[in-house]
Amino acid sequence: MLMNAVQRYVVSGLLFIGIFFTALIVLERIEGYQITTTEYYGLRNLGVLIYILSLILGFGHYILAFYVLILSPFSWLLRKCVRFLAVRTIVYMGGFGWGGLWVFDQVYSPYFVKGYQLNRMTSVWLFAIAGVVYAIVECKVWRREQMQNEQKAT
Repeated sequence: MLMNAVQRYVVSGLLFIGIFFTALIVLERIEGYQITTTEYYGLRNLGVLIYILSLILGFGHYILAFYVLILSPFSWLLRKCVRFLAVRTIVYMGGFGWGGLWVFDQVYSPYFVKGYQLNRMTSVWLFAIAGVVYAIVECKVWRREQMQNEQKAT
């Protein structure tokens, strides 16, 4: 039982990291491509692999700490208190959208935001969609474990 719980949270953590980086790369593709100066190095200038590695090295410890210290206990508490998937999805959507504001402020300086008219709401919507995807994937991971437990019981 304990190993299943550990495996479930490890899988959820890896999925969270994948969903987060996907949203971050899409944000860079949409907003970062509007910046046309050599002061900013995004996906276009550095190449995708180097950019992804810099994201992992630059944001990896924040993401891991956020998942372990905040999202795992919050997910567990939300699963215990809220039985409806739609409500959990809305909570995740709002939380991820709010986190998108933080990510936008970390990636783009006010100089670029004003100079190139970057839109913060793009980040909010992208990360809100990432929250919906995470809620659905998390639900599938939990249901898969429940189905395996039922098969073992019979």
